[in-house]
Amino acid sequence: MLTKTFDIQQNSISLIDFLALVEDNTEIVLTNGDMPFAKVIPINYIQEKIAPKAGLNLGAMVMSDDFDEPLPDEFWAQ
Repeated sequence: MLTKTFDIQQNSISLIDFLALVEDNTEIVLTNGDMPFAKVIPINYIQEKIAPKAGLNLGAMVMSDDFDEPLPDEFWAQ
């Protein structure tokens, strides 16, 4: 993903041009002088980052066959 930085004190950009950059998968960092204060990224980039992918850790967790059986009295007597 391409990243562009805009200093709000020096650059002026129309909202249409700004949104066109975001739509083209450009990450935009807004700064006030040298201090960054906001980042605008396409929403589909966020969804790709946090969306779980089925089967990535296949076999990493194993559940015993008696998982849902009641626990023995010895367990509760400890």
